[in-house]
Amino acid sequence: MSNPVIAEKLESFDIADFQPIVARDLDLGAPLTPKAGNLVKVVTGMRRSGKSYRLFQEMESLHRLGVPWNRICYFNFEDDRLGVITPATGDEVLEAFYTAHPEALREGAYLFFDELQEMRDWGAWLRRIVDGTKATIYVSGSSSKMLSREIATEFRGRALDFELLPYSFREFVRARGIVSAERLDDRDASTGNYSFEERLALQRGLNDYLTVGGFPAVQDLPVPQRIALLQSYVQRVVLRDVVERHNVSRPRVASALARRALGSNGRQLSLRKVENDLRSVGLPTSRELLGDLIGYFEDAYLLFRVRELSMSLSERSTAVPKVYAIDPGLAAASSSAVMRDDGQRLEEAVYLELRRRNVGFRRDGIASCHTGEHAYEIDFVVGDALESETYELYQVTANMNDDATVKRETRALWEMMAEHGLNEGVIIVGEGAERDYEQDGLVIKQIPAWKWFLRE
Repeated sequence: MSNPVIAEKLESFDIADFQPIVARDLDLGAPLTPKAGNLVKVVTGMRRSGKSYRLFQEMESLHRLGVPWNRICYFNFEDDRLGVITPATGDEVLEAFYTAHPEALREGAYLFFDELQEMRDWGAWLRRIVDGTKATIYVSGSSSKMLSREIATEFRGRALDFELLPYSFREFVRARGIVSAERLDDRDASTGNYSFEERLALQRGLNDYLTVGGFPAVQDLPVPQRIALLQSYVQRVVLRDVVERHNVSRPRVASALARRALGSNGRQLSLRKVENDLRSVGLPTSRELLGDLIGYFEDAYLLFRVRELSMSLSERSTAVPKVYAIDPGLAAASSSAVMRDDGQRLEEAVYLELRRRNVGFRRDGIASCHTGEHAYEIDFVVGDALESETYELYQVTANMNDDATVKRETRALWEMMAEHGLNEGVIIVGEGAERDYEQDGLVIKQIPAWKWFLRE
């Protein structure tokens, strides 16, 4: 006997119930024509970052391209009414859908499986469906049970992984209507020819973004509720995606390290110092455990580590990496109330934007670096030495209001460009005008952060 919950979920789903759907800029590529053996497109990311809504956006796009709704199946497996979810549950879902819409079986279906990791042996089941069904398949996965490397292992090159982060500043502007979507999306990004009023609104919007962040559910909440909800996100990731998933025997150490790491947003995190500090407050631990936990936090999209890059392929830097939270609002909610870290959150937001714009880079494709002669720091070096790509150099600073700051921020770029034959560097400034600095045929472009974020 078929499960009545499955039939009810399929029949009652109406995408209108989820409107408005804020358009996300994550490009899933052109939709594949339904056939057996298709590549599976998998959207991964931290909990509550909007993966389900990105699937809804794709469904709407397919419908606009002419795919009728009776060939589109959406099913969310995260529902306690389903009981224990097994491959048989998945089979029931497809049987119920194809019974109601036999034309989808003949013509090919577009299947959207949300939170598929709730199914036992989901990988083996999905491989069977991929191999034997005329379909185009999209999957979302919570990082607690479905990681990118697990998808790669399960599908052996038969899946495409798409990383969805919380709102970028561009998406934040669109969601809040700071400028109209038409002006935001149609404007020539290379000129940024906004009116004076729009520029003021965008600058204020950036300041809000660095405090509120990009998790969709917190956008309209009062400050105390926003902070509480963001802190609960951290607790849930630590407990579900780290402690439970990896059978961590010291949950208090995991929670303390998460607070410490997020509080170190945009700074180096020395595990040796963390170990000593935790021991001093009665939490015995080891650097080995702390290192494992940081790796688990990365797997769960709570934070990222940015390592220092040696510009020589034969060398490897041993410097302590910096850590960046998944979202500036999450970092703000996790930091000390007396700490002002606007500059670090701007730097973090730039890192996340570089990550969005450089999909597919190897781990060190975005790194920090020091110059050879004076060891001046470059915030971000973007490029891939193994692909012989030209490096892009970025400095990030809150302002360039005095000569000392100008000298400090430009000297590292001048030296790095001279050492490695690069012609251009970029300074992204939180508040300041757009201008160029020139020296010996080299140029440093200073650009306001809001404008840089809105460039395609």
